[in-house]
Amino acid sequence: MTKLAKLLLLAVASLYAHTCLSTTVGLAVEGRTQQVEQFYSQLNQATPDHNIVLVDLDNPAKEHPKDISKWVAVGVKALAKVMARTDNDVPVLGLFVKIEALDQLKRLHPTQSFSLLSNEPPIKRQMALLHALHGGFKRVAIFHSPLTAGDYASLVPFAESLQLELLLTPLKDPLNWDRKALQALKQVDAVLGVHDDAIYNATNIRSLLMRLYRAGKPLIGPDKGYVRAGAVASTYSSVQDTIDAVRILLAQETWNEVEYNPFFSVQQNTQVARSLNIPTENDEVLEAAIKELLHGE
Repeated sequence: MTKLAKLLLLAVASLYAHTCLSTTVGLAVEGRTQQVEQFYSQLNQATPDHNIVLVDLDNPAKEHPKDISKWVAVGVKALAKVMARTDNDVPVLGLFVKIEALDQLKRLHPTQSFSLLSNEPPIKRQMALLHALHGGFKRVAIFHSPLTAGDYASLVPFAESLQLELLLTPLKDPLNWDRKALQALKQVDAVLGVHDDAIYNATNIRSLLMRLYRAGKPLIGPDKGYVRAGAVASTYSSVQDTIDAVRILLAQETWNEVEYNPFFSVQQNTQVARSLNIPTENDEVLEAAIKELLHGE
């Protein structure tokens, strides 16, 4: 056998072995839009060890592959449809689905296990951002719905590790603050926004930000949208961050019910920061500082 023939045989054997080892992953979508095609292409490039198959759930006439070992569903509707037709032993990962949808999906599909990749900034990361942004912040308020105080009590030890005093204050009516909420606002250096739709929503955003701005209190988060509206800063995960996170998750055998995206960037509103006399820092420097503060968490 010639040297060239041996090399060809080795190449074919290597390709065959790679094909056998690779797993087929179904990327479930509702309609093949340009954004979907671009996401599919980028995910394919990022995961060469997996065979990514685009499955358009809006096209039931097309037969779906039978050898799919994992599903990645884009959006809550695609996730619900995949769970309705998938065996429980096949892992299902939902992308671009709010955590608030978790309980409803579990009620609709009580026997089907699934996971969510959340791009929502975890509160501890936002707290680390606040500390990295200005070491002079010592007292921080979290305004929350009256029945959700228990959701944030576990954050107190982490706040103390950052030398922050955390004030957990119920806010019954974001458009009409009571005396206790107003007193808490006077006492703190900054406000940490949370994913509480009763307080942080499109109806309340302008009134909330104006009240904090008049009081001279900066708002961190709760997401990138609030930075554009007038919050000082927030962290966020981009589409590329999502692809990077999916690449890591596909290499794992099991997933947690909620997987928080470990990849993120910082966005600041420098104009608001300057008006509140808050020094600004390079985004990349802040990202590095946040990762250092979260090390071990």
